[in-house]
Amino acid sequence: MQFVEIKHGSEEYKMTLDLRDQVLRIPLGMRLSGNDIAGEQQQLHFGLFQDSVLVASVIFKPLCSKKAKLRQMAVHTDFQGCGYGAMIVNLSEQKIFSLGYKEIEMAARETAVGFYQKLGYSKQGEMFTEVGIPHYHMVKQNQI
Repeated sequence: MQFVEIKHGSEEYKMTLDLRDQVLRIPLGMRLSGNDIAGEQQQLHFGLFQDSVLVASVIFKPLCSKKAKLRQMAVHTDFQGCGYGAMIVNLSEQKIFSLGYKEIEMAARETAVGFYQKLGYSKQGEMFTEVGIPHYHMVKQNQI
């Protein structure tokens, strides 16, 4: 397994768009749009590859000098349940915290709350609806 930072606009970035569409949008009857990817050139993209196959991807959007937002985490359907989701989140968090960020926040789908809680995130506030499905605001502090 190879963990890499992905350059916006690269072939690997295009692979992340396809993965995100297949895992996060098409099951909801949606597709990624220009609005969905607007501003991503200023965000940090990470991927987990097995040989040339993109197994998982995640994006971190800087919110301020100390806080970043985890977004668009996706694991290829053929590799779900194998620990690769936790692996990419853990490896990308290490990178984000090494850059000086102190807190990561996200809007987690209700079905993923337990996954993120196992990784040290805490649920905050009430449920809200985003892209037509229930979400919760979750946060993790850098423990170093």
